[in-house]
Amino acid sequence: MSKIHFLNVLEGDCNIIQHDSGRISVIDVSNAYNDYDTAEEIKVRNSEIRKNMYLRTQVPTNKKDYKQKKTPDNPIQYLKKLKINSIFRFIITHPDMDHLDGIKDLFDEFSIQNIWDTCNSKGISDKANSGGYNMDDWKFYKKIRDTEYKEPKRLTYYATNVNDYYNQDYIQILSPTPELIKHCNDKENWNDSSYVLLYTPPKADGGNWKILLAGDSEDKTWEYILNNFEEEVKNIDILFAPHHGRDSGRNYDFLATLNPTITLFGNASSKHLAYNSYPEIRITNNQAGYIILDIQKDKISFYVKNYEFARDFRNNRKWSDPTFDKILDAYHIFDIS
Repeated sequence: MSKIHFLNVLEGDCNIIQHDSGRISVIDVSNAYNDYDTAEEIKVRNSEIRKNMYLRTQVPTNKKDYKQKKTPDNPIQYLKKLKINSIFRFIITHPDMDHLDGIKDLFDEFSIQNIWDTCNSKGISDKANSGGYNMDDWKFYKKIRDTEYKEPKRLTYYATNVNDYYNQDYIQILSPTPELIKHCNDKENWNDSSYVLLYTPPKADGGNWKILLAGDSEDKTWEYILNNFEEEVKNIDILFAPHHGRDSGRNYDFLATLNPTITLFGNASSKHLAYNSYPEIRITNNQAGYIILDIQKDKISFYVKNYEFARDFRNNRKWSDPTFDKILDAYHIFDIS
């Protein structure tokens, strides 16, 4: 069956889906670098802004710091560990640098067949100090967006579009729409241009798991989704929380419909995460390290990188110590069925 690898990438997001079909989807990238550093990459890596990213866990006083922020994953190394050399689809949820960090090295290292991208008009000034990111990555992305490369193929799908390949891989696009893209371009705020994807691999009872990957989507996206896909997103199994789970003064009413069994938070300072807005159970990258979902027809098994987190997670529920899976290189913490 399929697996999702939710990486701990310092800042931003990166998901790897190993589909039943054998195809690989990578959704966003951050903290990716190969063995060759350009002068610009060395400069960025040694910048104070970049160094400070490793220190931004800022765990609340009532929570334990498992220090996973200091040892982030490199998606290029992680993909090679999985013996992956070809990516069928690379999905850029939206054009923020914490979702594009290392894109040029990623494309240098792997054969990539298709790119999903939005028709955004975002620009970044060369004088903006890049926020701790490599401006060469932005220039590379911009050439992709402006279709200066014939290969790989750039695709601009919207909600309700249908394609045999992603239907076979159980992917449904819930957002964006052309109207949402126009709104984001007009407002120069691209979070609501994010791809929101519902992943529905089959269950043993003839139904489907409901796994929702939300990008950095905000209120306008959720207004559209609830008006058009309410039944599809009702009572989901797993939510990859929008905007890394960050508390950004948003409306959380959509969670009453989603009612996720498990919520996964990405990379943001812990003090900025909206812990109390989401139902239990919540797992964060910057505490658990990478998180792996092993999706079977009768259950989904959850694994994490960090032993201490896994042990405490299980011991707090009066369960035995976690077991280690050598193939996944991670500790099993629980199943849902």
